[in-house]
Amino acid sequence: MRAGAGRLAERFFPGVEDRAFNRARNASVPESRAPKGGYRSPSFVDREPHIVVVPQEGPQFESWRPGTRNFYYEAYQTAREIYGEASVSVLDVGPGEPSSSWHRRLRDLLGDSRATHIVTHIEHDPGSPSDWTWDVAWNELTPHWDGVLLGVMFDSAFPLITMKSRRIARMSPNFVAVDICTSMDSVLVPGRSEVGPVTMPMSRESTALVMERIAGIEPEHDVSFIGVMYPYRVELVERLRSQGVDVAVNPHRQDIAEDPESSRTSQPSWLDYMTGLASSRMTINFSRFSAGDAEQLKTRVIEATLAGTLLLTDDRNSTRQFFTPEVEYGSFARVADLPAVIKSWKSNPERLDSARQAAQVKAVEIGALDFWTRIGSGLESRGLPLLPVRSAA
Repeated sequence: MRAGAGRLAERFFPGVEDRAFNRARNASVPESRAPKGGYRSPSFVDREPHIVVVPQEGPQFESWRPGTRNFYYEAYQTAREIYGEASVSVLDVGPGEPSSSWHRRLRDLLGDSRATHIVTHIEHDPGSPSDWTWDVAWNELTPHWDGVLLGVMFDSAFPLITMKSRRIARMSPNFVAVDICTSMDSVLVPGRSEVGPVTMPMSRESTALVMERIAGIEPEHDVSFIGVMYPYRVELVERLRSQGVDVAVNPHRQDIAEDPESSRTSQPSWLDYMTGLASSRMTINFSRFSAGDAEQLKTRVIEATLAGTLLLTDDRNSTRQFFTPEVEYGSFARVADLPAVIKSWKSNPERLDSARQAAQVKAVEIGALDFWTRIGSGLESRGLPLLPVRSAA
């Protein structure tokens, strides 16, 4: 009800939610308040670029290792693979560490490493998903530090997430949003370009674990669907099966998970999930935001192609930025079109296998390089400090 009221108010009074959010934040957390118009960034002191990664779940969490889908482990490791180990550091924030503590340690690390870039999950604090103090941290840093804050966003379709990032972006021109779902150009600051959509980074070591796990797997099913089984998805699967299409629902699981409740619980590991993708010749991806009609680039795009299954997606703009439509993936405009699309690909096995193989080869390189390549291009277009030179190794 609150979100609906907010959307209604925005229609008649654009920006009213944003202003209300900032007034409340200024009042409740005065140390987060920046001067009107923000700060002018200090002149950049020329030096070797150095990246500090501030992960959601860092070295003190069990997921800080390859093959777990820890986004920031993959960002950290791919940066080391591309730029060399000396060019990357990580701020290890433990579960529930007070913000005053990790703010101080971040300032110290930036000084000790002479860092030029921070990469972090800007939607909440590291180690504390219920807290958000990045505006406080950035308000302390940006008047004195000449580097760039790269704030990664997963859920920018939610207005509150965007309002938080907009608050930080207005503090300094040295903030860049990195969105995994969509383009945020001119959304935070009019006329300012951001970075996105970007694919999930995938380190060489995680890719090797995937390839080892799926080696020798021969697809057992025509099509898979992996995800929560909302009622319309249950209906779709039933319709496809009635037309003779072999559809596997959540094949990475040992139990049957074909209803909304069971498909949300007892999730297997990420490598099990990748094995499930590899067990079908094609897999279905719905690009729409779960609470709205916005198209998003899903991480399943890179995961499905890496697993060697043919991606069938309803997005119009995102996937084609990375793969060639109808050559490396299939598309459908409406759910009603899926049976015909599946039948078309299934009737030409050579075309299907060629597309699967071509997309998989490309996915390996996209996972290893694309996240940092797109960030590098975005920094260059904004005239901000550049990333390190790619290592010869």
